[in-house]
Formats: sequence, C-alpha cells, structure tokens
Amino acid sequence: MPTVTIDGVVVKVEEGSTILDAARETGIWIPTLCYNPSVSAPAVCRLCMVELERGKRKQLVTACNYPVRSDIKVSVSSKRAVRARRGVMELLLARAPESEELKELAARMGVEGTPYPKVTESQRNCILCGLCTSVCEEVIGCSAIGFAGRGVDRAVATPFRLASDECIACGACAVVCPVGTIQLRIHEDTGEVEISPFKSRAKLLFCEECGRRMVTEPLAKQILSKVKIDWEEFRERARLCPECRRKKTAEALGLIASKSH
Repeated sequence: MPTVTIDGVVVKVEEGSTILDAARETGIWIPTLCYNPSVSAPAVCRLCMVELERGKRKQLVTACNYPVRSDIKVSVSSKRAVRARRGVMELLLARAPESEELKELAARMGVEGTPYPKVTESQRNCILCGLCTSVCEEVIGCSAIGFAGRGVDRAVATPFRLASDECIACGACAVVCPVGTIQLRIHEDTGEVEISPFKSRAKLLFCEECGRRMVTEPLAKQILSKVKIDWEEFRERARLCPECRRKKTAEALGLIASKSH
C-alpha cells in the first residue's frame, strides 16, 4: 500500500485512491465543488488544488482525481496551493455572485469577495462544473442537458435551449448542483414540476391513498420498465407514497399473523 504524507501527516491508502481520499481519511479539509462520488471526477472547477512534491520538483495538481500509485508528499496549506485555490474562488464568485452556497464556502476559505468584474445577468450563477450533465448522462442515462457555446458564451443547456423531451424531471441535476443554480419548481395549478432554468416540465404522480406528491410520471415509467416483476400488487404499491406503502405492508403482515393464529 502506498503512503501519502499530507501536511506532515502520513497515511496508507489503497493503490488508486486519490489525494482527496487520503486527505479525507486523515481529516484534512480540501475544498471541492465539482467533485461528487456518484460520477467521474472531471476536475473542472480546480478548487481542490494542492502542491505535490517529487524530489526537487513541485507542482500543483487537483486532489479529486490525482491517483496515488506510489509514495508521495503533498502540501494542502502551502502558500502556493492556498493562493491558487483563493484565486479560483475569486473567479467563481465573479461568475456566481448571488450563490449563498458559494459565498459560504468562500468564507470558510477566507475569501471575502472578488476583484474581478461580475458577469452579465444572462451568464450568472452557473459555474460550469459539469456535475449536472455528468449525473444526467452517467447515472440517470438521459443526457437531457449538455454544454453549449464556447468561451464566455459557454453554458449548460438543453438542445436548442428548448424544453427537452428526454428530461424525466427526476431532479438529480438540482440535487448535485453545488451552487443552487438548478431549482425544482412545483406548479400547483397544472400538477407539474419544472426543472429551472431548463424549462423542462413533467406531470407529477400523486399517492392514490393520501394524495401526497411523489415522483414524475416519466420517472415512474422508467423505474417500472426496469423492474422485472409482473405482479399487480407490486404495481399497486408503486402508486403509493412510502408512508402509505409501509402502512399497507404492516396491515398485510398483521392480517397474515392473525390468520396464522
């Protein structure tokens, strides 16, 4: 097993583990934004940069995707690494100045503001980390959103910037968005959920027992299509919310227990 020395702390890790894995094992904090264990690590945001020492040579690397294959020495708190991470955060604050999540992370890093001009309203808030596109493609399997444009016009969008027919409104993109740019909006009048800012909508399913909102119709359809159970009772339970489902199961078990006596 290779060893990693991080800020003087020595830790043994499994071969192939990343510097970020090793740091978390030792309790050393490295800020991240585009990292999520559910998807591949693209190292897009560059917020997790640390200084790697190899003999007389030192270089900045991204901790979230740098694999540990041999004994290495890493500095998280070196002046060069701290300056690099602060510089990245200042650029991100210019890109998403209204994000409470980003401001909270910046405060933890000791960054109070940005010297850079803020972007235009139409470009604001998205930091282009790619987590939403990755989870949509790799986990959900829909690829309903992707990157569009180049340079300063680069953005995450649906094809032709129209509501996507591929979107099942599962909300995974909103869950992984680290700066709160993607939001789920419930439209009570139509019984739909909208994925903002992509404008994709889908009808919500309501519990047949209590009327509580559940998942969207296309999401439920996709889930049931992957279940190899041709059992009507199962499909009936799928139309209930988790709480009502538990009640039905408890009632059924109680009935079976009473019959056995």
